[in-house]
Amino acid sequence: MNAKSHKRTGILSTVFVIAAYPMFAQIEPAQRLTNAFALEMEGKPASATVELQELLNSGSLDALGSGKAWNILGLAHEEMGEFARSEHAYEESLRILKDLPDNLRDYAMALDGFGGLYVAIGQFEAADKLRTKALGIYEQLADHAGIARAACDLATIAFSQNKVNSGSKYLARAAKEAKVAIDLDDDDHAAITSLLGWQAQLDGDLPTSVSRYRLALDLWRRRHGEEHPFTGWGHLLLGDAQFEAGQLANALEEIKKGVAILDRTVGPQNPHYLIAELAYARILDATGSHAEAARVKAIAESLLKNAYRNQCAGCTISAAAFH
Repeated sequence: MNAKSHKRTGILSTVFVIAAYPMFAQIEPAQRLTNAFALEMEGKPASATVELQELLNSGSLDALGSGKAWNILGLAHEEMGEFARSEHAYEESLRILKDLPDNLRDYAMALDGFGGLYVAIGQFEAADKLRTKALGIYEQLADHAGIARAACDLATIAFSQNKVNSGSKYLARAAKEAKVAIDLDDDDHAAITSLLGWQAQLDGDLPTSVSRYRLALDLWRRRHGEEHPFTGWGHLLLGDAQFEAGQLANALEEIKKGVAILDRTVGPQNPHYLIAELAYARILDATGSHAEAARVKAIAESLLKNAYRNQCAGCTISAAAFH
């Protein structure tokens, strides 16, 4: 999740203030799409999926709008751990956008987002193919922001497989492109910064890792406030780095904050929350609370296993990854 935030960038993010009003149904489809994306940005993917599905069912969007809506829907379902539904949504987005040659950037965004789903379910080869394809499109368009995001996401795939050299090259590319990009936001900079923390952690430079993760957390908190999944995950990443650096008291405090925020924002059944619980169990065990650590770990592992088995039952390798 630490590099996941920039998938949201590129679609206008307008604050959602209209849903409670009786004239909502009369709002233009494009504005409703913007509002639905704002809901997803605010860490409310369940509300976003309801609005997006209603919008798609209405048939009021043009082809480009439909492709974008399916893309956002794929991201929202992924955030909720509904992987099969996410896969279907991304498939629909790519099916529509590939036939719109004047909108290659939106197609690249969908490819990159779809790659994020495959990272989440551990299918790194497919994820790499999709995101490499997205990078090529951004390069074709000379889109520096897109190149930075795609390179950042490819670094995530590499680091996830402990391919430090490959990941470091992609990360260096992302940082270079970020210097000349004009439309990156705090989410993008937080993603790059957190990856620099991961790189330092893999290299054994633990003080730098802690410093980078703290800066990434500050960026997420500045953009989203404290009560947001990205901020909760930022606390978790910082706590994990502190744990590796032997700062157990600080690590316990940060991880407890992260778990609490994820509990309130994504819920206790979400895979991200359950992964956070496993990190919490590890720090509990290290600080001497062995029985409580074993209890938390057993529950989280069981729920996480069931979540992936149930949600990934219909997941396949998309043909989009190989063409």
